[in-house]
Amino acid sequence: MVSTKKTIVILALFLIAITALRLTVLHSQKPIEHPRVTGGVLDLRGWTLPHKQTIPLTGEWEFYPSRLVEPGSTDRFEARSIQVPGKWEPAFRDQAPSSFRFGTYRLRILLDDDEDVRPSLKLRFNRVNNASAVYVNGRLAAQEGSPSEEREEHRAGNLPFSIALDGDEPTIELLVHASSHAGPGGITQAVRFGTVDAINSRTLLSTSLQIGLCVVFLIHGIYAAMLFFFGVANRGLLYFALVMLLAILIVLVADDRLLFVWFPLPYEFTTKIWVLSYTGVVAFLPPLLNRMFPGCGKPGLLRSFAAYCVVYALFVLLTPASYVMSALFVLTSILIISTILSGLVLKNAIRKSKDVMYVLIGIAAIGANIVWTIIESRTTLEMMHYPFDLAIAVLAFAAFWFRRFFQAKREAVLLADKLQQANREKDRFLVNTSHELRNPLHGIMNITQSVLDDPVRPVPEEHKRRLEIQVAVARRMSLMLDDLIDVTRLRESTVRLQVGSVRIRPVVDGILEMLRFMLDGKPIALLIDVPEDFPAVQADENRLVQILFNLLHNAIKFTDEGSISVYVERTDATAHIHILDTGIGMDENTRQRIFLPYEQGDSERAYAVGGFGLGLSIAKQLVELHGGDLSVASVPGEGSRFTVALPLAEEMDRAESPEASRNLIAGESADFAADRPEVVHLPASSADSEHPKVLVVDDDSINLAILADILRTAPYRVATAMNAADAFAKLETATYDLIITDVMMPQMSGYEFTRRIRERFSMTELPILLLTARSRSEDVLAGFQAGANDYVTKPVDFWELRSRVRALIELKLSIEGRLRMEAAWLQAQIRPHFLYNTINSIAALGTMDIKKMQRLLEEFSNYLRTSFDFHNTDRLVSIDRELELVKSYLFIERERFGDRLDAQWELEADLTFLLPPLAIQTLVENAVNHGILKRASGGTIRIRTARSGDRIVVSVSDNGVGMSEEDIARALEAPADVSEGIGLRNTDRRLKQLYGSGIRIESVPGQGTTVSFRLPR
Repeated sequence: MVSTKKTIVILALFLIAITALRLTVLHSQKPIEHPRVTGGVLDLRGWTLPHKQTIPLTGEWEFYPSRLVEPGSTDRFEARSIQVPGKWEPAFRDQAPSSFRFGTYRLRILLDDDEDVRPSLKLRFNRVNNASAVYVNGRLAAQEGSPSEEREEHRAGNLPFSIALDGDEPTIELLVHASSHAGPGGITQAVRFGTVDAINSRTLLSTSLQIGLCVVFLIHGIYAAMLFFFGVANRGLLYFALVMLLAILIVLVADDRLLFVWFPLPYEFTTKIWVLSYTGVVAFLPPLLNRMFPGCGKPGLLRSFAAYCVVYALFVLLTPASYVMSALFVLTSILIISTILSGLVLKNAIRKSKDVMYVLIGIAAIGANIVWTIIESRTTLEMMHYPFDLAIAVLAFAAFWFRRFFQAKREAVLLADKLQQANREKDRFLVNTSHELRNPLHGIMNITQSVLDDPVRPVPEEHKRRLEIQVAVARRMSLMLDDLIDVTRLRESTVRLQVGSVRIRPVVDGILEMLRFMLDGKPIALLIDVPEDFPAVQADENRLVQILFNLLHNAIKFTDEGSISVYVERTDATAHIHILDTGIGMDENTRQRIFLPYEQGDSERAYAVGGFGLGLSIAKQLVELHGGDLSVASVPGEGSRFTVALPLAEEMDRAESPEASRNLIAGESADFAADRPEVVHLPASSADSEHPKVLVVDDDSINLAILADILRTAPYRVATAMNAADAFAKLETATYDLIITDVMMPQMSGYEFTRRIRERFSMTELPILLLTARSRSEDVLAGFQAGANDYVTKPVDFWELRSRVRALIELKLSIEGRLRMEAAWLQAQIRPHFLYNTINSIAALGTMDIKKMQRLLEEFSNYLRTSFDFHNTDRLVSIDRELELVKSYLFIERERFGDRLDAQWELEADLTFLLPPLAIQTLVENAVNHGILKRASGGTIRIRTARSGDRIVVSVSDNGVGMSEEDIARALEAPADVSEGIGLRNTDRRLKQLYGSGIRIESVPGQGTTVSFRLPR
């Protein structure tokens, strides 16, 4: 707000300054003392014309009203004196009023008789309204329009013109015919006289000043229009640009009327253009000020004024120029109303805005220009075109706009700082909230999942689906929380990449395994077209997984049916990974915004699938961190194709790069591992059988070497495999206590590899430890669903890996030891009736056959000694020791049951091997007690060992009562609290732990049973 007193003082000083400037310019243009026209004669004899200045032919000219006097006939008519320049109406006082007037001006210029003294001369007529013809010494020298004594023959035309004089005669007679059909007529501006150079210089200077002022107006009009169309959508800028355009028209149609000199137009058009340009400037000024100072104007008054101006503009366009000139008082009224409305706006603006002073200065400059124009039109004062008032006015308005612009810029900067601060606070809040929500969210997921998996109190089917939806929603929310944390880290530039050589196919296989549980039953085919030998890319494996996971997850969300394909292309040193889906697609507008944070498009489907719209933004930022690019092409209704461009890895042996090891082992352990010598792996069949055996599976040789080296210090016996097929081959020939496998492997992912292992081994029989680049919930869930026991995130911490490996191996060995103890305990639990009957048999033989009694006593003693031997808890025993126990048992049973039991031995010669203790004994006891002795006639038991390729087959057959399929299943799968079948189950589990396969039962009810198992040679 500016005080009224201060405003008045500033405006007064400004008006004094511009008035002083104008007076200074006016004084510099003041013509030299020269003779004046008197009685129609200008006597220049004895007076020398200046070469650089012109003189105005002002004074008393002869005038012949209502006559167009021909040259040479002036003496026949009476002349009157008339002041030139000036209005000619007083000369027609004695005639009837009329809008059409005509007459003749006459002037004689007397020069020196000496031709050598007379220079080349020239005349300049600025305005003769509104048709004229000039005769010099009886000859027609120039004509504008067609002056006539008849209205019908009159043709208007009033452009400035110049006449060159020969100077051959000492007397120059000028006759000026003039006629006017509207408005003031006659010579209304002074005729200039002087040398050719002086007239030309004055004309050129005037023209230059007008063009310069137009250039100033044009520049300001252009920047205002540009700001409006490309920047600030303030209609005031548009009004200002229009005012500048109309001001250019005013300059070009006033004074020298340059526009019509360059582009000759009929008088009708020139008049209307002149009136409309003035009307436009006056009409746009109040709304311009109202836009510059919003709320300071009266909207109703402004609308009424605009309507008034439009009506007048239509009147000017549709009526003849003569009527327009007769109704110029309307233009005057528009000027007055515009001044009043502008004053009201400025009066209110003074109270509200400090910037109003610039506009007041501009208005004051315009007002000063108008006042001086009126003074010039009412007096004989004359000066060349004066552009400085209007130029200052434009500069004042420009200063207003620039001040507003910079003020808005400062406010924008301050607001941006506040917004950035608020954004940081928001990010901090979101991160804190995400961390705080994790615990209760995972609590909800865990409780819900435990209810779903409760075998004691199963969930009814009508509620099960609801709980599954709840778990799915919680998982989705967990992904959203992870995205919030990631986007904040990216914005704060705290993401650090561990770039290395990464193969694409294993990464894609692993991601699709993770995403299968998200399909929610959709009929979508997940297709992979990535060759195994496709070159590796230079990337952070963890972040590459995140990038492709986000893209594939997005494809699944927006695809209801069809397929999602992943394929690759190579262009020079760049790999292009394409994710193509047959989903809903997106339009061009959505495609332009899809990578912005929190952007999901306008489709209702985007809101239906949920999420924050961060996944694609995170993916793009991560790709750009790798020096790559992420782009999308899409057709609405047909699907989308996202393309990830990443640089290919350099062709080098990764085993030679210490960075490869540092990407696997973190912290101090990376330094430890990098300094170790090359590892020589111990074979799985090493004689050092006391050390647990670990199988490490990874497609990276350097990773295998480092992991094996770490594990050997434990120590463990380590075998390595480069892929799943190699690992399966090793499992066929050896037994292991733990498998460590990478998730991302070629041909078969770690998830699928784990799933295949679980088809043969339970989690306790052969633990599996996954090495994964990420520890997000979807990765962990995929691993546990596949059957992994535990996971370690890369880069691996040395001590964490050692601890987890030790825990899993100890668990496995503990379970295995319990099974051996169970077998030994079962063998030690000799049934009482067996002891009683055996002792009775020994006592009976004592009275009948001493030798038999001694033999039976020896076998019984051997049986008891072997049954209670601590070697029964060993991992393996020799086949000879096992057969010794079996033979003692069968000898005792044959003595007890006589011909009801027969035994046949089919043992391959020179066949020695190790097997779990009590493995054959358990099968033999089962065959005797539950097969042969169940028949009254008894039967035969056959024990067989033989080679079969790279395996050894051990079988126990009987021709007893046999077993049904249900009996077989119950014997191997019965719960642990059922005593029947414990021996078979125990043997089966121990064989699976050691060799990957258990016992095989083939039986026909009523015909007999064969139980066999296979051992590696």
